[in-house]
Amino acid sequence: MSRGRRLRNLVQMRISGRRCTWVVLASGGWAFFLMLWLLYTTQTPSYDLEWFEEGGDAPPTYRSLSENDPPPDSVMLLEGYNNSRLTSRMYCALESAARAHYPTPVIMFMTSKKLKETRLLENLTKELNNIQILHLNIDKLFNKSPLRDWYTKKKWEESDWPQAHFNDALRWLLLWYYGGVYLDLDVVVLRSLARLPNCTGLESGQWASAGVLKFTPAHPIITACLDHFATQFDGKVWGANGPKLLTRVLMKRCGLELPSGKVPGCKDIAVLSPRAFYPLAWWDWQLYMQDDPLLSDLLLQDPDVYVLHVWNLHSRQVPVRLHSEQPYARAANRFCPLTAAHSGPMM
Repeated sequence: MSRGRRLRNLVQMRISGRRCTWVVLASGGWAFFLMLWLLYTTQTPSYDLEWFEEGGDAPPTYRSLSENDPPPDSVMLLEGYNNSRLTSRMYCALESAARAHYPTPVIMFMTSKKLKETRLLENLTKELNNIQILHLNIDKLFNKSPLRDWYTKKKWEESDWPQAHFNDALRWLLLWYYGGVYLDLDVVVLRSLARLPNCTGLESGQWASAGVLKFTPAHPIITACLDHFATQFDGKVWGANGPKLLTRVLMKRCGLELPSGKVPGCKDIAVLSPRAFYPLAWWDWQLYMQDDPLLSDLLLQDPDVYVLHVWNLHSRQVPVRLHSEQPYARAANRFCPLTAAHSGPMM
C-alpha cells in the first residue's frame, strides 16, 4: 500500500474514533460535556499568545530592523501584526524553513521596526546565516501597486477581520514584487520547495489555499489575485481574500478542476494535492496534537509531504508537548531543534 493511501486510511480511522468518543460524551448528558468544557477553557492557556521569553531580570533589549529588498528566489515569512516579539511556534516556522532551504535566503518580514533580543534569536542567526529579519515598509509596498487606492482609503478598516485581511494584501504584494516562496507562520517545513514549479496547494477538495505559495515575480496569477482583491474586496468572510480569492482566479484563468487540482489553462503552474502542504485538513487539526507515533511516522517520512500547516487559528489553544508523540512535537524536535531546545517541555 502506498504511503499516501496509508496516511489517508489512518486519518480516517482517527476521525472515526473521535466521532465515536463524541457520541459517548453526548450520551452522558450535557452536564458532563459542560464540565469538560469548563475544565478545558480554564486550564488550557492560549499558547500562540505566549511570546517566547527567557529567564532573567534584566530589562528587555530590542534589535532595530533594517529595510532591504530580499534577494531573488528567497523564502519569505510575514509577521504583519506589528508585534515586536515572536512566539516559539513562529521561530519554529522560521528555523525549519531556513534548514530546509539552506543556503537560500529566508526572510522574516515584520511590520514592527524592532524585535526583542533573545538567546534563541542570537543562536538561530549564528547557526543559520541564511536567516534575515527585515522591517517591511508598508507605505513603500503599497505605493505604485494595484492596491494603492485600497490602502489609501483604508478599506481594511471596514472589514470584520481587519488584521487578517490586511495581511492577505501584504502576502499578495510580497509575491507580486519579489516572487519566491511565501509561507504562513503556522507551519513546519519538512522539505525544500526549491525544485517545485510555480505552485499552490489544495487544502481540501473545494479550495486552493494561500498558506504556502511559490511564484515568480509579477506572475499573471498573482497579478490577477491583486486585481480581484482591489475590485472585489470582501470584508465579511474570513477566508474571502485568501483561499477563496485564489480558487476563483484559478478557476477563471486556468480552468481549475476540483477536486483533482488540474489546471489545463495554465501550463506553468501546478496545484498540488492537499498531501503536499495540508496533509491534515483544518477540521482535523486536533490530530497534530494527539500522541500518535504511527501518524507521526507517516507524516514525517512521506516524501510527498513538504510542509505541515498546523492551523494556528484552532491549534493555538493546545500545548505542543515536546517530549510526546504528538506529530507537531515530533516535527518540531526534528526540523526546528534549536527552537525546541530553547522552549522547555512545551511550545
